[in-house]
Amino acid sequence: MRIPKSLLRSAFFSAGLILYSDAATPAVEHAATGAEYSLKWETAAKISDVTFSLRVNGEWIYGDAFPRRVWSAENGRQVLRCSGLPPLEEFVLTIETAASRPYAILRAELKARDQFELGGVRMLTRKGDTPNLPVTKTDKKWTIFAEALNAPDHGRIFTIEQITGLKAARRGSDPRNAFWVSTLQNDAKNQTYAFAALRGELWPTSFEWRNSREGALHVSLRSGSPEGLEKILVKPGRLVEVDPVLIGYWDDRRPTQVLAEVGRIMGESVRRGRPMHRIEPGWSTWHSYSRYVSAEAVLKAARFMKAELYDAGYRYIQLDGGWWTVPGSYSVNKEFPRGIRDVANQITDLGLKFGLHISPLRVNPADPYWKVHPDWLLSPYNKKPIDPNDAEMMTTLGMVYLDGSHPDVAPYLAGQFKQLVEDYKPTFMKWDHHYGSLEEGPRHNPTMTGLQAHNKAVRMIRAALPEDLVVTRSMGWLFGAIECYDAVRIGNDINHPGIKSAAEPYANMTYGKTTGSTREVPMGREFQGLIRFARSAAQNYYIHNNIALCDPDSFFTTPQYSLEEARCHITLEALMGGIFFGGDRIESLPKDRVDLYRHKPLLDVWRAGKHAVPLDLFAGPDVPRIWKLELPDRTVFGFFNWIDEPSETTWPLADLEMPAGAYRLMDLWSGVPPPLESGKITLSMPPHTVRLIEFRK
Repeated sequence: MRIPKSLLRSAFFSAGLILYSDAATPAVEHAATGAEYSLKWETAAKISDVTFSLRVNGEWIYGDAFPRRVWSAENGRQVLRCSGLPPLEEFVLTIETAASRPYAILRAELKARDQFELGGVRMLTRKGDTPNLPVTKTDKKWTIFAEALNAPDHGRIFTIEQITGLKAARRGSDPRNAFWVSTLQNDAKNQTYAFAALRGELWPTSFEWRNSREGALHVSLRSGSPEGLEKILVKPGRLVEVDPVLIGYWDDRRPTQVLAEVGRIMGESVRRGRPMHRIEPGWSTWHSYSRYVSAEAVLKAARFMKAELYDAGYRYIQLDGGWWTVPGSYSVNKEFPRGIRDVANQITDLGLKFGLHISPLRVNPADPYWKVHPDWLLSPYNKKPIDPNDAEMMTTLGMVYLDGSHPDVAPYLAGQFKQLVEDYKPTFMKWDHHYGSLEEGPRHNPTMTGLQAHNKAVRMIRAALPEDLVVTRSMGWLFGAIECYDAVRIGNDINHPGIKSAAEPYANMTYGKTTGSTREVPMGREFQGLIRFARSAAQNYYIHNNIALCDPDSFFTTPQYSLEEARCHITLEALMGGIFFGGDRIESLPKDRVDLYRHKPLLDVWRAGKHAVPLDLFAGPDVPRIWKLELPDRTVFGFFNWIDEPSETTWPLADLEMPAGAYRLMDLWSGVPPPLESGKITLSMPPHTVRLIEFRK
């Protein structure tokens, strides 16, 4: 039975979200007493005959198991109420739509009659993973964007054929599973399905993609722990609210534009009105000194910044990990003989600003203090051994994490870090290694999920610190108390930290390799470096200025790059408009590399504070070549040749999503205007190069 549109219209679920004046509104179809429903758009897009299921005491229970199922229209919402199935008193599913809005919002809540264990909730599924989302059999241009669990990390873009060939893995690491946001798009036809979480208060929301047969997909929406091991105790009378989710379909704009719109909607919902604060450019110790940093090294960089980079706008000196002997007690190591406050004072006396790294939920069990509080520590179900040769994970060796569900943990941490900020006076902080506190395991309070415990602790810590302290977060889940942060890292450490040798005192950085095609993205070490970072940046542009500022890790102009490769790296970060920190041993750089740090046209691009859109993200390249930054008075493009071969490419204005007309062009690196002939620009580019070109009317 088709419900009349007049019954489907409702007010926005939250003030401040964007209206779509010409978009198709999804219709909700269902039987009067059935547990199944469909979402259908006028353009024939449809998600068919889906239902919900709950994992109760270890078993999945589907909607048709409830004896009483009643649909009603309440204030423009379609509401399904299910009851009569102990130990639940009631399960309520709400589907909200609005006129000229191409998406629905799904909400769910359940109330317990008797005590039970809840292991997850699905709001978009079918028994046996049978197909629920048709795609055209003969059209091979559909791709799936799947964001990684510890988003923002490096997401993945798959063709439908690749999904078929992917092997199943543990739920949390299965490449067919997306977390927080996922899209299915046909870039050639401007068609996009979008799925996105609008809160992160219960469990991570995942979208599980399965290719059941040619021309049809199965997508399931699940709120639950990543590995499915975590269960919470639901006591009689308790109401559990499942995080709301957006499900939409657009056929009137580019898929890259849709993803940006979805990012704005997500940000409006999760930030709760808390603004994001940008900071001036700066420098971080990590990639030049790793854990072996000293006061002398930090102050040497600060003096160089004052002398050579201050006039270009650089202000921050950020002391990364290694300043403590062990995390937890944060006792200062011997390389800071006069303490951290002395270093901070000398930095601020130079007219610079001081930033500090901490790991707020990470401790070392060897510290005698923590032996007094063994019930504060988290013991994960699946504690994974760490390879000591894994450079990216080496700072986690021997670490354990605190259980934020314990009532004493959050107040203790809030007091500890309030005192630390008062003592050392940072105006910027990097909070790291959150993911360990989110591991699945038995918690002190069995009624709390890991995400709830994490959010509780982070919010209490942040509330104890100055309002104007700028905080960026690394290595955690995207929606974990995100409103407490100004910025989030959009990938792993960019490469292996530490200098290559005493003879080459530069950050250890490599360019990496690319196949040039998203159909094959090798994950070996040789494909890391700048290439992996560029892939992460491309797939996370929707986050910037919406969910949080993008923190891309440090850029490098090291002589381990060619000069053109260094220009690629710093240009890409300027086009992102987020945190802009160098990581080189700057006082050792040759002048031509330092000049890249202070190139004014580049810094003016960064100061716009906007993130360029990778126009060809879904068009097939492994790493997008065309990055478009629209500013009030001009449009700036970054054209990249990432591969190992020279290229000559002609782009018509239409391919650049530019209106026809006359433009004045300028290459912002060379100062030479490239020609625009017959509405086309042709660029001949050697391997590993970039052209930063400004278009003005």
